[in-house]
Amino acid sequence: MGSGRKEMQVRDARTASLDIMFKARSVAVIGASSDAGKIGGIPVVLMKRHFQGTVIPINPNRATIAGLDCAPDIASVSPPPDLAIIALPVTAVEAAVGDCLAAGVKSIALFTAGFGEIDAAGLAAQERIADRCRAAGVRLLGPNSLGFIGFHSGLYATFSAALDNVWPKPGNVGIASQSGAVGTYIMALAAEAGIGFSHFVATGNEADIDVADCIAWMAADPQTSVIVVYLEGSRDGARLKRALAAAAAANKPVIAIKPGSTEAGLAAVKSHTGMLAGSKRVFDAVLNSYGARPAESIEEAVDLAYACAQGKFPASPDAAIITPSGGVGIMLADAADRAGLVLPPFPASAQADIKKLVPLASTGNPLDTTAQVANDFRLFGSVIDIAAGQTTVPTLVIFMSHMGKTPGVVDLLRPTLIDVATRYKDRLMTLVTRATPEFRNEMSALGYLVFEDPTRAIRAIGGLRHFAAHFALADEPAVTTTTVDRQLLEDAASSAPAAARLLKQWGLPDLPVRSAETEDEAVRVAKELGYPVVLKIDSPDIQHKTEVGGVDLDIADETRLRAAWKTMMATVAERAPRARLIGVTLSPMLKGGVETIIGTQNDVDFGPVVMFGLGGVLTEALQDVVFAPAPVSLGAARRMIDALRARPVLDGWRGAEPSDIDALASAIASLAAVAAANADDIESIEINPFVALPKSGVALDALVQMRARKD
Repeated sequence: MGSGRKEMQVRDARTASLDIMFKARSVAVIGASSDAGKIGGIPVVLMKRHFQGTVIPINPNRATIAGLDCAPDIASVSPPPDLAIIALPVTAVEAAVGDCLAAGVKSIALFTAGFGEIDAAGLAAQERIADRCRAAGVRLLGPNSLGFIGFHSGLYATFSAALDNVWPKPGNVGIASQSGAVGTYIMALAAEAGIGFSHFVATGNEADIDVADCIAWMAADPQTSVIVVYLEGSRDGARLKRALAAAAAANKPVIAIKPGSTEAGLAAVKSHTGMLAGSKRVFDAVLNSYGARPAESIEEAVDLAYACAQGKFPASPDAAIITPSGGVGIMLADAADRAGLVLPPFPASAQADIKKLVPLASTGNPLDTTAQVANDFRLFGSVIDIAAGQTTVPTLVIFMSHMGKTPGVVDLLRPTLIDVATRYKDRLMTLVTRATPEFRNEMSALGYLVFEDPTRAIRAIGGLRHFAAHFALADEPAVTTTTVDRQLLEDAASSAPAAARLLKQWGLPDLPVRSAETEDEAVRVAKELGYPVVLKIDSPDIQHKTEVGGVDLDIADETRLRAAWKTMMATVAERAPRARLIGVTLSPMLKGGVETIIGTQNDVDFGPVVMFGLGGVLTEALQDVVFAPAPVSLGAARRMIDALRARPVLDGWRGAEPSDIDALASAIASLAAVAAANADDIESIEINPFVALPKSGVALDALVQMRARKD
């Protein structure tokens, strides 16, 4: 989380109300069909075979369907079912919902499409249905939903065709998806990878139940240990943050796929869901702050879900790699570095023992046995045994090339692999090999992760380390502050001196800022401040002064100052002819330090977020910035600093003194607190640059933008 806090989450009424649907013991299917291939027939057949509860087909024209007695209408079902599935034409849906509410149905899954995803009339009908359900206290899934599955109870409230060619086993991974097609595709690929599932939910148009609801419910569900989500946008960012907080408090990994990182993708999201999707960078920052993990592809999500399902999260980034191939060792080392893993040397005793067995081995980390072990693969097993026994790293990666598909080699290595897995149950053990299904299943049952691609294996391990690090975070309170009078904020938005006064009030160090409306007054102020000075245009209509020639640095004397005044006034008047020019501001010239940018923005989905990165005129060009939802703790602010690609610059680059990281973190947390406390009034704040110095830091320029007043 942004604050680093992991409060115990208590299920609220909204989350608890989902039990009646996802744990339903009786289900009515309205629009049930005798055709097992139709939308109204598939769930009847599936639940007849697998559901541990009661299924009632509703069809006035049939006596039985799939061997089950039909009811003519929902009013005839007594007692009313926990769940009603509606699989009717769109024109019949509103009446059917009304019948369900009148009959006392407790929850509704609406398969029918043709609502908010189509046009304004469809959206209006969708909202009417949602309002009626809400007023009756009935939870609604959909419309335009593929339904949901409770794998442990056989509650197949879905018409998914994916079940025709793959049959997922019960397990501990839950999936919640705004797209039924994407969600079932993830489910199918994951099932083929050996993953078992607790629940699958396709939320459709989310007239009521959304992905955030599903995350919150799965966070408290004892059958779910890992949560995979696909979402294109969020209608309630605050609810999504609460759901992610609940998962974090339960130490349950959340793996999220969110498309829409390009303009084309954003347009497609809007077309598909009718949502305005916010910045993916902000979305990823929210995920990261609550310990969730963004996945860039379905493949990555499936790999990480598979790894997380084992329930082993390495306590440190240290790992050991064993390989018979130097080339693969290089690939694995590169991947480990990208994933944030560390490869410490093997103990000297282990290196010596391995050299005795395999004299040509390179005993670094990765440990390369060379192809010499092909003469006797039992040597490779002995190396594994020595390495596992004499190193204490929590992660061991073994590249086995084709060995997992070679029965004779498998027979030679099996005793060692079984023994190592038995002795070191708490370690994360990963095999990278081409494998027969039988060998893969056998090794997985022993607790090994089994991958064919070295890079994918290491990427998944990096994801496990991400979760482990967040699970271990201490309880850190966010930095908070009080609200500021709106008039003071409006003054700061139009006046540099007023902005400087606010910075001081917020505890952000700054340099003296003085105003001058004439050239002679500027000369007088410069003498009082002492040369050299910085000259900036003073105008409520100009946000980025550099772009219009409104900044002049390192002015050393009066002659230079008068020339700078004349040039600046002429240039700004030419480049911004409509801007009101009040005069200039002057401040002492600060030399040295590292220019950074600290800013806040009121995000369309998630509210106030804070941003930190390299500052100055290259901010937009370099795009080396990090986001987090506001407010943040000091620890979270330090993690933002550490996440910067240019972090080494702050540690003292080419002989420069290191920057004061504590002061920088304090400035980030303070500004985030201001944005959070004044979210109704402040649209954005930008301090660019905030100069990080060896002892403290200084805000040199601040820009405040206000939100429109609420009526």
